[in-house]
Amino acid sequence: MAIEKCILKSRGRLKFQTTLLQAAMIPLVVGSSICALSGAASAQNNAAAPQQTLPQTAVQPVTPPQATPVPQPTIGTIPMPQAETPGALAAPTVSFVDINSGRFGKLEIDLQDGQFLAGAADNLHLIARNMDLNQGELKSLDIEVKGAHLQDFIVDKMTFTTQGALNFDTGLLFNQKMLQFNNPAQAQVTAIISQDSLNKFLKAPTTLERLSITATKKGGVLANLLGSVGGGGFGLTISNAAIVLGKSNHVNISADGKVGVSQLAVPLSAELESQLFLRDGWVQVGDTKLKTAGQEISPQLSEILVKKINNLSNLGHRSDDIHFAFTDLKVTPGRGLVVSGTAQINRLRFGRAG
Repeated sequence: MAIEKCILKSRGRLKFQTTLLQAAMIPLVVGSSICALSGAASAQNNAAAPQQTLPQTAVQPVTPPQATPVPQPTIGTIPMPQAETPGALAAPTVSFVDINSGRFGKLEIDLQDGQFLAGAADNLHLIARNMDLNQGELKSLDIEVKGAHLQDFIVDKMTFTTQGALNFDTGLLFNQKMLQFNNPAQAQVTAIISQDSLNKFLKAPTTLERLSITATKKGGVLANLLGSVGGGGFGLTISNAAIVLGKSNHVNISADGKVGVSQLAVPLSAELESQLFLRDGWVQVGDTKLKTAGQEISPQLSEILVKKINNLSNLGHRSDDIHFAFTDLKVTPGRGLVVSGTAQINRLRFGRAG
């Protein structure tokens, strides 16, 4: 019984192995199907012989595709890109921009609330064309200033347009914030001044102080002009002033103050009727008559006050940076005046007094 059980087990194993072998060979042996079938029949007839060997047909094991390993996150480390990675581009480090050797087809600056060495501007718009900082050259310069404050004098709007190529000192521009031209720049200029700006100028404390007159000499000129017979220490102190622009370039200037000796000074209301005109390229006041209490008074006193007013308007003549030469004057009654002409610009200062 033991021997029979052994034979049955051997036959079972052999049949199981043969079935597996056939299943594996079916997809691999297409051109030799007859040979495969005969080999299977021979194996079944000789199943009783346990020593029978299977045909030595090599079957290559099918290797399953290997899954790509997924990298596990590492706590506390961040992978950094490698410089030697193929295809990586390394950008050069920029440490500074060399403005000194810059060239600009168009350089445009729009400045709000600018503070400069000898003035200020609410808005300054500058356009420089074909500017070469290395050579110190530019082809044209356009400047528009709104709300220009020159000490206490206010220009509502001023424009400059230069003509011809300009050369300047690059060293002074960067070191002293000053655009110094080798030769004066010739420019067309237009200035607009409103009546409100003129009144702000007249009411400024420094302007009122400059309009006042003092004479400490006993029996001096001021005392004689006022018809006084008293002693020295006379003076004319202006505390308020206003201007009204009229037709045909006429203006009316009113001033309030006190006149006389300090302890005995009496109130004085003066009125100047005058006319604006151009002289030597600048706006002047002429044909002036000074009145008090509706009566005309000494022309000498009128002349003194007129000279003081004219001196207040001579900012352009006293400045060596820009020399104005206005050729046209238009006055709009109650609104303002417009002057136009040319200017010689020696330098433009961008530094602030400090």
